[in-house]
Amino acid sequence: MKNKTYENGGLASFSLYNIAFTVSSIEQSIKWYQDVFGFKLISRTTFTIPAGSAEVAFIEHGGLRLELLEVPDSKRIDALFAEAPHHLNVIGNKTIVLQVEDVAAATRELEEKGVTFVWREQYLVGDQMLCTMIQDVDGNKINIFQTNTIIEDKKK
Repeated sequence: MKNKTYENGGLASFSLYNIAFTVSSIEQSIKWYQDVFGFKLISRTTFTIPAGSAEVAFIEHGGLRLELLEVPDSKRIDALFAEAPHHLNVIGNKTIVLQVEDVAAATRELEEKGVTFVWREQYLVGDQMLCTMIQDVDGNKINIFQTNTIIEDKKK
């Protein structure tokens, strides 16, 4: 017997809804993502959790939706924010990864905005995977790749 749910909109129909992460200040994070990348606030609310009230804001730009959460008694785990490449040693989420057509132009724009850089216009694999990595207001890493330097999937 075939699974009708799977065939008609089940798991085969998935797509990315949003990326969610906790921030130290929802106000500062909204402003940073608006100022640096042009994200727009699409909704904001407060809800109850066992530790008290939490705030959530959804911001969106270029088809990417981020969910920013500010919760009481949140704790920073320093190992998750280690300098690159040591941030890879801890199991868990690592970075938001974006792509642009011209990473040099994007890097210049980011310099003008005064962001904190992890590195500028660096190749990660020989002469492929050209990228610039920055940090947001909380130190979350954002890697920005140039589209025409990504390693092609040879299995295709």
